[in-house]
Amino acid sequence: MGSSIPHWAGVTAASRSGGNNLNLNRLGVQVKWITKSGMKWKDLDSSFECEMKKWPAPNYIFIHLDANDLVLMKSKENIKCSILRIKVFAPDIKIIWSDILPRPYWHGTLRPKLVEIARKRVNCTVRSFMKIEGQYILRYPPIKASESNLFRHDGTHLSQLPS
Repeated sequence: MGSSIPHWAGVTAASRSGGNNLNLNRLGVQVKWITKSGMKWKDLDSSFECEMKKWPAPNYIFIHLDANDLVLMKSKENIKCSILRIKVFAPDIKIIWSDILPRPYWHGTLRPKLVEIARKRVNCTVRSFMKIEGQYILRYPPIKASESNLFRHDGTHLSQLPS
């Protein structure tokens, strides 16, 4: 679940040999991409609850979200509450937190260095919380916002480099 990054990952996956399901059919795994460009953390709870009404509880949920909120809100407590709420709805679910990535441009701020500090703090806090809760974390190789080839022209979304 998440915003643009998982959305574009799903689009890219659909065009590759493993397809939307990432070639996991052979393991009996079904991947469902639930994404919305510009999705904010406040959208997660209602989106998850809506999906729970339509589908059985998944074994895993991968969450890549919150970059769109860093400028506007205090994220850490909202994230913790949502993760605990997901565990109430689906006690056996395993949650995978995907670190918030850096970016060259943060919409809505004239102080991008402060947003970058907030991003690092949120990632660190949520990683610690996820470990305490027995959940999973996905960290990425060091991506630098200064590496312009990694980002689209908008400075926000990742480019489509060959894998």
